[in-house]
Amino acid sequence: MRKFLLVAVLAALVSGCGEKGDFEKAINAKISKSKVCYSLQDNSIVFNKGFPIRVNHGYRSVSYSASDEILKGLANQGLLDVTQEANGFSSVDILEVTDKGQEVEFWDRKDGACVGHRAVDKITEWTEAGEDGMKIVRVSYTWKLADVPSWLDKSAFAGVEGISEPVESVIALVKTSNGWKAN
Repeated sequence: MRKFLLVAVLAALVSGCGEKGDFEKAINAKISKSKVCYSLQDNSIVFNKGFPIRVNHGYRSVSYSASDEILKGLANQGLLDVTQEANGFSSVDILEVTDKGQEVEFWDRKDGACVGHRAVDKITEWTEAGEDGMKIVRVSYTWKLADVPSWLDKSAFAGVEGISEPVESVIALVKTSNGWKAN
């Protein structure tokens, strides 16, 4: 009798978090693919003390606001000195590595300066699946940055979304023969 009760309780627990766990897995498969980075068109540059790098705003390859917050974080932590120089109607960022930055390996020649990747923090709510030929659910969740590098001081990067506080988001998932998938 005790074995039966134990099996019933375990089955109830597993079935209760099965869908939620499947949603988390599907969302992570979508949002964890790319790193959150400050990146240039050509990341193969090498930051060396005394050799500033000029960056035209048009050469940034990631979203402008996320990129700016990472650049501010690098400056706040004292890894880069960032100044601006007028260039006609626009401006050019001048990046120069500091003594502290010279000692820290913050720049990846493939991706730039990365601060982690998005990962589900918590599933907060979802709609019930509809039966209109496809099962689709709308999932509300929060995410935070995962795999934050050890050199990063979170207080210096406080402006980067997800670095210290979870960020709310919503996504649609579709049920397929291989499980739930994000659109």
